[in-house]
Amino acid sequence: MGKLIVSLILAILLLIFSTQNLHPVWVRFIVGPALQLPVIVALAGAFIGGYALATFSQILKGAKKNNKDIDLED
Repeated sequence: MGKLIVSLILAILLLIFSTQNLHPVWVRFIVGPALQLPVIVALAGAFIGGYALATFSQILKGAKKNNKDIDLED
């Protein structure tokens, strides 16, 4: 029950934060045209990209460790 309450409070805070950050900003990439996006979309994209990069890094680290373990067994 406690986790549900904490999750609900965090969801409400995220909703408030999202509604306060709807004004557009220009996002410029290395290549391609600049895009005009709401701040919350830019933040969400940065968060998702960072999470994906960290997850991929951990997968590669685990694969290297498994290869070392296999080499040591031979």
